[in-house]
Amino acid sequence: MASAPDNPGAGASADTGPAVIAVAIPEAANIAMQEALNRLRGEALSVGFEVRFIHTNTPNPPAAQLEALAPGPRTAAVVVFANRADAETPESGPPQLDVWFLDRSSGKTSVAHLRVSDEELERADVVIAVRAVDFIRARMFDTLAYRLATAPKPLPPVERPLADRTSQDRTFLAGGLAVLAASSGFAPAFLPYLELGYQLRPWVSVTASVFGLGTHPELQRQEGTVRIGQSFLGLGLSLARWQWWRFLPHVEVGGGAYRVVAEGWVNPDFPGQGHRIIAWSAGGRLSLGVTISLSRHFFFDVAGGTLWLVPEPQLYSVDSHVAGTGLPSWTGTALAGARF
Repeated sequence: MASAPDNPGAGASADTGPAVIAVAIPEAANIAMQEALNRLRGEALSVGFEVRFIHTNTPNPPAAQLEALAPGPRTAAVVVFANRADAETPESGPPQLDVWFLDRSSGKTSVAHLRVSDEELERADVVIAVRAVDFIRARMFDTLAYRLATAPKPLPPVERPLADRTSQDRTFLAGGLAVLAASSGFAPAFLPYLELGYQLRPWVSVTASVFGLGTHPELQRQEGTVRIGQSFLGLGLSLARWQWWRFLPHVEVGGGAYRVVAEGWVNPDFPGQGHRIIAWSAGGRLSLGVTISLSRHFFFDVAGGTLWLVPEPQLYSVDSHVAGTGLPSWTGTALAGARF
């Protein structure tokens, strides 16, 4: 909004409320003016303006004086009602009214000289009031449209990249399901999975993970049957540098301890004593995945990779070797988590 009519683009005010229409009326307001004021108040309020009345002793102020009537920086327009001073018009003639309108956003002043015809004399006050409000309404909407068009547009919310977290968002906890598939003939095992992480840098996080207590795959041979239960506890580093929208691809490398509990028993056709062993191996992990940000604090993650065991545990039924656990084993994870 302009601070002066000769400089329409200067001094935008800090609006703290609705725009104001300042209405100046003479001390001796006639019936037509009062009717117009009542109608104008309703029109202005309906489109979001505030109306302020100013009483003035100046019967017909020149255009240069209209700006001085503005009561503050939020004033969008100034309206002046005045009895028309026309020496050629007898006082007993039809009612007449001058309406001045100053648009402060553009500095433009408009004037309407309103009068009624002989056929409208019975309703002269109402007719002039309606015409005055119609004149003001048209310019009032122009002023409002200008203010909306020139108002600074609010900036869209900027979503922070997943890798650009503050210290309050560096810790994350996720839980879900892991699938461990051996390459030695065992069926895939489905295992609960839990992961805790901390973001060291915008592109690297350290993680601790554990899975176990899931299904127990079996492998049958002529010599007998082996059933295994598996668990793993490990540490890793998750590396991520490139992000697209809500998707953050990452690679994770790490290692840990793998534990297998194998129970073996002979085929019923070969009577004998069963056997149970517990074996530990060091394991190295490599996986590729993608994190999907659901919101600032919640995410979903899927990944797949390999698990290398050194040495590879060997499984027996009684004293007969049945199989190894697989080298490598294939892993897949699906997790839902939260950052805090």
